[in-house]
Amino acid sequence: MNIEGKYPLLIGHSNRGNQELHSIQEVADFICTQGLESDLLITQEDGSYFLNTFGIYIDRIADMEYREELLKVLIPMQMELDGTAEIDEEPSPEDERLEEVNKRLEPFELYQCGNGKYGLSLPFSFLQKPYENYGQTAFNQFAEEHGEEAKNSFGLYTHGSGYEWEKVFQAAFQEDAGLQSIEFDSEAGGFYCYCPDAALLERMGLAFKAICDDPERFQEMVNRALSDGQDETPGMQL
Repeated sequence: MNIEGKYPLLIGHSNRGNQELHSIQEVADFICTQGLESDLLITQEDGSYFLNTFGIYIDRIADMEYREELLKVLIPMQMELDGTAEIDEEPSPEDERLEEVNKRLEPFELYQCGNGKYGLSLPFSFLQKPYENYGQTAFNQFAEEHGEEAKNSFGLYTHGSGYEWEKVFQAAFQEDAGLQSIEFDSEAGGFYCYCPDAALLERMGLAFKAICDDPERFQEMVNRALSDGQDETPGMQL
């Protein structure tokens, strides 16, 4: 199944109301018309989050493979609207650099948001092998050590939400001055942060991945971060 067939129906939400979107072209058309009036939200048919925008520019998106295909259609339309249509369509040095960085960051993704910021994300629902349940073992171990089940009666993990990943990231860089420049907007199903400084986000992203890929260090960091928030109700994720 191609990436468009994976999402046969998406729902666009704007100031004008809701609109059914059946293809990548319809999604791009929706963004470039309704996005001129307001920021947008697009959800899946069941109401779950799919993407949102700053005007006509993508802010966050849950499926990076879909994003890649959408941008092929969306960018030329954006260029017509923002007056940059004459710009060479060849990949820029920055695009090529990000592509190389993301090979080292996987399964994290570093990307341009189109609003002067860069994003670093880890959307759990769309992680594929070998990164399915990336880092989840540490959160399950934390739950067990605190007398909790790793999953609840609905089959959801009791720990490991995007909010808790955010806490772990913050704990990892609590003594790093760069943390003050990071803006967080995580949710239950994914970790998301933003910064106008691509080099800073790249440095911290690579350092964080190194921690995540070391089971002992990551477990220590999860324990430290979540032990500070035991009075809070843990988030849940699939």
